[in-house]
Amino acid sequence: MTTDDDLRAALRRLEDREAIRDLHAQYCFVHDRGHASHAEADVQAFLALCHPDVVWDNSPDGSRAHCGHAAVAAYLRTLWPRFESCMHFVHNLAITFDGPDRARGRSSFEAVGDMEGTAFVAAGYYEDEYVRTGDGWRFALHRELPFFFVKAGESWAGPKPRIMEEWTRRPARESP
Repeated sequence: MTTDDDLRAALRRLEDREAIRDLHAQYCFVHDRGHASHAEADVQAFLALCHPDVVWDNSPDGSRAHCGHAAVAAYLRTLWPRFESCMHFVHNLAITFDGPDRARGRSSFEAVGDMEGTAFVAAGYYEDEYVRTGDGWRFALHRELPFFFVKAGESWAGPKPRIMEEWTRRPARESP
């Protein structure tokens, strides 16, 4: 027989799942707005989605891992100006709970936009870890595993990940 406590726990898990899905939606909206605005307010809005000790790994090999709010903010300030626009789509989010205040997720993403005057298309996976804070669920780890990132009109056929050269060059202000 299901008890009231069981129902409360099930309801809380559903609410948590929806809060994490909402976190991903906010990630897309703020990230895309920041790509176009390059505004400090959007950097701060982005950081509000993250635990202070977040690890933001925007690379398939760990070479672009940024740890903590200050490092992520510095990265966004060099990344976003490279773009005129971007639009992310996150789907197929599967969430696994590791306890009442920790969870992991894997999702598919697609992105389109223009970078330094060149239209692009991208797709891949996000592997995330989430932590519940006093302000709700936040990213503790965000890892991007690209499948392809190519100029519009280019094929993404061939060995993966297929990444256009323009993306692999670091901006002059970004430190290794």
